[in-house]
Amino acid sequence: MKNFKEIVNENNFTILPGIYDSLTAKLAEKAGFQAIFLSGGALSITNLGKPDMGFLTLSDFKESIQKISRVVDIPIITDVDNGFGNSIHAGDTAKTVFEAGADGLQIDDQILPQDKPTTSKDALDIDLVIPKIRAMRENVDDSFTIIFRTVENYNGSVEKAVERVNLAGDNGADLVYVDGLSSYEEVLYVSENVKYPLLINMNEKGFPASLETEVVKNLGFKIALFPVSTMAITAHINEKLFETLINEQTTLSLREDMTNPLDIYNLFGLSESVEKESKKY
Repeated sequence: MKNFKEIVNENNFTILPGIYDSLTAKLAEKAGFQAIFLSGGALSITNLGKPDMGFLTLSDFKESIQKISRVVDIPIITDVDNGFGNSIHAGDTAKTVFEAGADGLQIDDQILPQDKPTTSKDALDIDLVIPKIRAMRENVDDSFTIIFRTVENYNGSVEKAVERVNLAGDNGADLVYVDGLSSYEEVLYVSENVKYPLLINMNEKGFPASLETEVVKNLGFKIALFPVSTMAITAHINEKLFETLINEQTTLSLREDMTNPLDIYNLFGLSESVEKESKKY
């Protein structure tokens, strides 16, 4: 299996889909994606039933990585929020997710718990962030990818945000991105002033998701991350399912939109297992 660094280096542009469980991971692999992203936002909603405000623990991520790594053979990049503490904790976080089966992680500089509207996020002092990145780099091997995300731009300073991601790259981050971009001008500024390989967040709630893929490619971004698309579309189709069941008391009108349950079981090895084990009886 190629590691994520190799995939990024071999491709001018990579789509990185967000997943939150074994099913979404397996379907992403089946579709042909070369790597997947374990989204903290999606995991918090689907696993804990809580908003993405720092409720997830390192154990939550570790357990999910272990489950998902058992069913896919493509690299898993995991969110780890702000590293779960200072540099001592961040180094342990990197080691833990690496040993659990992740091929890379994303750390950010957001202060948690978040106590402001989603349009504004507080960023940690950069002098507290850089030691975390260094500690993470020291606790994994060279093949492991470290992605750094800054929320500084949510407070209206794309220039300071760019300074932060460049410092992160200077200190061990392999890929970087500025979150909360709200205009083409900001996207352009980032593309022209960041020294390191760039990721762009295509979360459907934000401005960048309105850009055509060719525009993003031409601006030099290496990765387009779609962190919560699976969660968003799952919520939509399930709303439709439950509404139909309430009103029609059957799923007949939705059958064409469904994957046959047997195909899902077989995707996870049902027929293979039965055939193999039946020979023992």
